[in-house]
Amino acid sequence: MSELRAILHCDLNNFYASCECLINKELKGKPVAVGGNEEDRHGVIVAANYEAKKFGVRCGVTTYQAKKLCPEIQICQPHFEVYNKYSKLVRNIYEEYTDQVEVFSIDECWLDVTHSKIFGNPIKIANEIRERVKKEIGLTISVGVSFNKTFAKIGSDLKKPDATTVITQENFKQKVWNLPIGYMFGVGRKSQEKLLKLGINTIGDLANTDKEFLSKEFGKVGEELYLKANGLDNDEVGYVTDEVMPKSIGNSSTFYKDLTTKKEIELAFTVIAESVVERMIKKGIEHARTVAIVVRDSDLKFYQRQTKIQPCRSSEIFAKTAIKLFYESFSNIKKVRLLGISVSGFQEENQLSMFDSAGNKDVLDEVMLKIRDKFGHNIIKRGNALVDEKIAKSMDRVQLDKLNKDE
Repeated sequence: MSELRAILHCDLNNFYASCECLINKELKGKPVAVGGNEEDRHGVIVAANYEAKKFGVRCGVTTYQAKKLCPEIQICQPHFEVYNKYSKLVRNIYEEYTDQVEVFSIDECWLDVTHSKIFGNPIKIANEIRERVKKEIGLTISVGVSFNKTFAKIGSDLKKPDATTVITQENFKQKVWNLPIGYMFGVGRKSQEKLLKLGINTIGDLANTDKEFLSKEFGKVGEELYLKANGLDNDEVGYVTDEVMPKSIGNSSTFYKDLTTKKEIELAFTVIAESVVERMIKKGIEHARTVAIVVRDSDLKFYQRQTKIQPCRSSEIFAKTAIKLFYESFSNIKKVRLLGISVSGFQEENQLSMFDSAGNKDVLDEVMLKIRDKFGHNIIKRGNALVDEKIAKSMDRVQLDKLNKDE
C-alpha cells in the first residue's frame, strides 16, 4: 500500500461463544450461544457462533426461542473472567507490532502499523497477526486494512470469519460506496432511520450529499459522517498507554422476580451502587457529580431520572440518592422488573473545591473490593443482603447487561 498511514481494525470473530469453546473443547463445531439464566429471567441470547446463526439464532432472542430454532444448541452462562483473559492475550500480540493499539471493545482494536515496516507491509502484518492469534490462542479474527480508522473498521466487517480486507485510497469508492448505509461506522439505529427517510440509502449517497445539509440535519455529527464517507477521516489511533476516561459508568439488573417492597428496592439499589463504585475504583475515577437511575416495570416500560450531587465516590450515597429519586418520581410503580444506576460528571481530585464536604471516597467500598477480589464476591455483604439472597447475588449478574451492550 502506498498510503501515508496504515491502519488495521482487528475484530475477534464470535468472541464470547468462541471463548466458551476454548473452555469446553467438546463444544467446538457445535451451535453455541451465550445467554442468561432463564429461571432468573435473564433468558436472552447475547452472543451466538456461526453454527447457531445458521439456524436463525441471533443476539436478543430468548433462550426459549433459540432452543426452538436449534434444538441442538448449547447455551452457556457468561464467564467474564475468561473473556477478559483471552482479550488481554490477543492484545499482547497486537502490542508486539505497534504501541498504537486503541481498544474499541473487548473484542475489537485499531492498530496503527505505519511505522512497523520491520514486520513487513500492512497486509503482511494483518495476515501474520491472524495466523498467530489462531495458532497461539485458538481464536480467529477479521482484519480491515486501510488508510483511516473508518474504512479499516468497515473492512473488518466485510469478510468473516478469519479474513483480511484491504480498502485503499484508489478502491474505496468501489468497495465502500455501494454498501448500505447501515455499514457506515458511526451510524446508529436512529440516525440510520433518519438517513433512509432522507433518501440516503448507501454510503455513496452519504458521501455525495451536501455537507451543509447534513450539518443542518445532524449537527456536528453530520459533518463528521460526510468527511468519513469521503475518506477524510484523520482520527489518530490511540496508544497503549492512553487511559481514556469514560463519560459515565453504570450497571443495571433484571431481577429474578418483580420487586414489590421498599426493602427489596433498597437492597437492589445498594447492590447495583456497589458494582458501580467497584468499576469507578478499577478505572481510577475519584468522584462523580451526577446520579441517574433507570427503571423498567412489569409492563416493560422504561423510566429515567437524574440529579446532581456533591462530588463523591460512595456506594452508600449513590444508593441513597437512587432510592430517593425512585420514590420521588416513581412511587406509583408497584412491580419493578429492572433497576439501574449510572454516574457521570467525573473530574480530577485536585479540581474539587475545599468546601465540597462530600468529596471524600468511601474507604469501606475500597476495603470490600479488596476482600472480594481476594476471596470472592459474596464473601462479604451489607446487612440488608439478608432481605433476599438472590437479589444480593445480583452483583454477579449485573454484568450481563453490559455484555449485551458490548455484543
